[in-house]
Amino acid sequence: MVVLAGLILATGHAASRQESARLDQTREGKDFDFHWAAGDIEPEGLEYGVAQAEKYSKAVTGFLGHGPDARLQILLLGPAEVDGKQRGSPRVDREGRIHLFRYGPTYHGYFGPLPHEMVHAFRIGRAPHHDWFFEEGFAEFVALRVGKSMKGFPWYDTPVTIAAGQWLARNEDIPLQILREKHAEINMACRAQSYSLRSSFFDWLGRTYGDEPVMKMASREKAGALEDYETSFGKSFDALAAEWREAVLKAYGGLADADAQAENYRTGTPIQYMPVCRKGTDF
Repeated sequence: MVVLAGLILATGHAASRQESARLDQTREGKDFDFHWAAGDIEPEGLEYGVAQAEKYSKAVTGFLGHGPDARLQILLLGPAEVDGKQRGSPRVDREGRIHLFRYGPTYHGYFGPLPHEMVHAFRIGRAPHHDWFFEEGFAEFVALRVGKSMKGFPWYDTPVTIAAGQWLARNEDIPLQILREKHAEINMACRAQSYSLRSSFFDWLGRTYGDEPVMKMASREKAGALEDYETSFGKSFDALAAEWREAVLKAYGGLADADAQAENYRTGTPIQYMPVCRKGTDF
C-alpha cells in the first residue's frame, strides 16, 4: 500500500460535499471533530485517533506558535484502495478539512500523515499566497520535528539520509530548482522522488542553519519566494541546493551499509510500486 502525504486542494465543493455526505458519525475532541461512516473505523481505532490528534494538535500548535483559524474537522474516509483502485490521498480541502484514508488492514494506517496534514490545515488561510514547494517542504519539516514515526510515506521506516541520499547517489534525483519551478506538474507524478528530496532539503536547512530562519521564512506573507532564501540564510536558493546535495551525499557515503539500506528501501517498501521520473523524459 502507498501512503501519500500532501496538500491537494479539492477541485470543487460539490465533489468534496459528495465525499463527506455519507459520514454520519461524529466524535468531538478538545479542538477538533472526527467524522466517519459506520464500519470505517473500530471503536478502539477511534480512541487511538483521538489520542493522536490531541497529541499532534498540541505539538503543532506549540511548534508553530498558533493554532488553526477554526476548529479542525478530520474526515476518516475508509480504505485508500478498493479492488486495486486508488480512492484518494490524504489532503486538506478548501474549507480546511483534513481528509484521511486508511492504508493497510488496521486503523493505524489512517494516521501516519496526520501531523503533515495538520500543518496545512493550520495554514489554510494563507492559500492565496502559497508557494507550494515551500508549503510541502515546511509541512514535512514540522512533521519530522513533532512526530516520532517514520512509518508512512515517503520514509517507510527508512532514515532521511538513506531515502533522499540514494536518489542522489544513483543520479536519479530531480534538481530542487525543477521541483520548485514545476511543482504543479511533477510533484505527484514524481512523488517517490519529490517528497523525500524536498523534505530532506528543508530538514537539512533547519539542522544546518537552525529552525528559527525556517520559521521566520514561513511567517512571510508569501513564504518561499526566491529572495526569501537569501534573506533568511544568507545564500541563494541555488547555493543552498548545492550545499544540501553535497552534505547529503557525504552523509550517505559515510554509512557502511548505505547501499544495502537503499536497496531495501527501493525493493522492500511501497516505493517499489511508484514511478521513477527520468531526466529528459519526465522533466
